[in-house]
Amino acid sequence: MPSSDLKKAVLTLAWPALIQGLLSTLILFTDRLILGQYSDTALGSMQVSGPLMWSTFSLFGAYGSGVLAIIGRSIGAKDDVRAAETFGTAITIAIVLGTIVGYAGYTCAPTLTLWLLGERGAQSDIAPLAITYLQTVMLSGPLLLLGSVTHVAFQASGDTKTPMWLTLFSGFMNLIISWVLVFGWGPFPELGILGAAIGTVCATTSNALLAMMFLMFRNNRLRIGKPRSPHFSAIMNIAWPSFGEKILFHTGFLIFASYIGRLGDTEMTTHQALMAIESLGFIGANAFGIASGTLAAQFLGEKKPQKAEDSVLFSAKIGIGTLSGIGIFFALFAPWLVGLFSTNTEVLSLGVQCMYVAAIAQPLMACTDVFAGALRGAGDTKTPLAAAIFGPLLVRPILCYILCFTFDMGLLGIWIGSTFDWVIRSIWLYHAFSKGKWKEIAV
Repeated sequence: MPSSDLKKAVLTLAWPALIQGLLSTLILFTDRLILGQYSDTALGSMQVSGPLMWSTFSLFGAYGSGVLAIIGRSIGAKDDVRAAETFGTAITIAIVLGTIVGYAGYTCAPTLTLWLLGERGAQSDIAPLAITYLQTVMLSGPLLLLGSVTHVAFQASGDTKTPMWLTLFSGFMNLIISWVLVFGWGPFPELGILGAAIGTVCATTSNALLAMMFLMFRNNRLRIGKPRSPHFSAIMNIAWPSFGEKILFHTGFLIFASYIGRLGDTEMTTHQALMAIESLGFIGANAFGIASGTLAAQFLGEKKPQKAEDSVLFSAKIGIGTLSGIGIFFALFAPWLVGLFSTNTEVLSLGVQCMYVAAIAQPLMACTDVFAGALRGAGDTKTPLAAAIFGPLLVRPILCYILCFTFDMGLLGIWIGSTFDWVIRSIWLYHAFSKGKWKEIAV
């Protein structure tokens, strides 16, 4: 049994990350709700731009796994110089990489949008809206990655409260600006989807700038050191399997998203509403993944591997319990939740069926995120890579295709297939964690 101090450490890290996740979910939920009230087409366009944005910046933010492992270990070992220099190197990577990714994303947005929509892309009303949103948000690429890596560094140092407050402020800004510009309140013009994109850019900018201000004036454990090439190499040695994992995962995910794009506007609108609802579970699971990864890194830095293991198992216990509760909530209130996004009877009927499947997936998501986070925090990024090859790249696309198209189950088949992916990855990652080899990795 973990000690009371260890339980306190897990909860101290997890609850701000959980609140941050809930805030992010509420922001996403409300953002999609605004677009859903504006028009079904605007909401449906997020089924294209949303996955592309998430995949792009998740992929190129994968080096955060190296930042977490090295800064977390350095903080645990009380090596402040290494932590500061690693952070300075990570910031440099974020700005350079964010600029490249933002430019490439802006340029490729039309091509990617039409690919996701398939044969009907050129005739779809959704395509121009998705392209507008993507190209606008891609302009904030450097600031988005800067804010992301700064949050990771705060979390690695044991500070999950600052990212929580930053998310609250920037999210509130996003909602106000989006609401005003989407509908055109007061002297402001009605911009529709462009207004939502401008709100996102403003939120991204404020998040990054405020994070740097907090770092310079309020954080006592983390400083920005001089970028050094050895730290770049150390970050990338840990991060390259995470890049591979993200490439495989998001390749599978975009194939998965393209299936939905081929089903029709009703299915796309339904799926976008479902993703906004299920993000409550995604980010809740992520909160416990952050706690397990941070404590695994810090306790290994302190040369206390048993405490590292105990902290991860306790994180898993609470995470699975919390996500099970969320799953029950989804099942009990499915009609009401889907009805918040659309009054269309077809969307409501299909959405409720899929919500019951989503309810089953919630504890599996918690298990996956906790053990994946722990392994990455310990510096083992190869095991999540292997799980990504088998699950998101192979099982999910193949099974979803068979259920969706061969058995003609449509969107429901997509959700059943993706749940099997969570089953496989949760078992795979728990098995790897239980073997204990992650305790012996040097970073």
